[in-house]
Amino acid sequence: MEKKIFLLMALVVAVLAGCKPDRDDDNQLPDAPGAPQFSVEMVAGDSNRMIIKDLSSGNFQRLWDLPGGTPKNSTKALDTIAYSKKGFYNITLYVSKEDGSGSPSASKKIEILKDAKLACNPKFGLLTGDCEPQGKCWTLTRAPGAVKVGPTYDDFSWYTSPIDGLQNEQYDDGFCFTFDNLVFQYKNNTATVNPWNGYQAEAYDPGISDFVYLEGTGISGRDQILLADNQFVGVWDCDNLLDVVKLTATELVVRGRQRMQNGTPNPQGWFELTFVPQ
Repeated sequence: MEKKIFLLMALVVAVLAGCKPDRDDDNQLPDAPGAPQFSVEMVAGDSNRMIIKDLSSGNFQRLWDLPGGTPKNSTKALDTIAYSKKGFYNITLYVSKEDGSGSPSASKKIEILKDAKLACNPKFGLLTGDCEPQGKCWTLTRAPGAVKVGPTYDDFSWYTSPIDGLQNEQYDDGFCFTFDNLVFQYKNNTATVNPWNGYQAEAYDPGISDFVYLEGTGISGRDQILLADNQFVGVWDCDNLLDVVKLTATELVVRGRQRMQNGTPNPQGWFELTFVPQ
């Protein structure tokens, strides 16, 4: 009996040894692409601006991740990035290949040696109250059209606020800009209207942060105001990158993308917001 079992097991082993999985060498996945190549060079005479250039080829798409820089992201093969504060920053380039063979990335660390020095110009003066230490706070106007919403940059057909059409908790909000160290502070008198919670007023304090004023970088060559990711002006669901449509001593008009609660801009939706000095 034992001899029969031994012979049976030997037969099974022989059969299994003779079985090999099918292999099709013509359908192998392509090799993973190598990391992209890029260069970083300082703008001549300006140690706070860097020129980034994608040196790799065969890219179907690219995305630069630029934390701490302005802009924070870019898809251009060649771009200029501004850093307002000294310190170390990471620059990462993500690419996807035309043959679909992967999405490699490469990173470099740079050092900004000093804070950018800014002079008080007329635009800063209008926004910050003549660049005085106390700064300047803006609040939503009570006139019609304080808040306009629409599907595209120039179309605000979805909603236009009437005279005194906002909540009291919105009219007492102050959005304050100070020239020294480019400080931004949202002063909401303890309550903020939450658009993701049925427009109920609730406690919210994002603290004090900095802001960046960019000349000519917006749509149609408009200036832009860039706030920290958790900050906003006017309404909580407006993006933190704003095109300046109008800036005078008595009126500030900006446009920004509508954003979701996680901070991602909606595919459609733009705000136009009008402020007066508080």
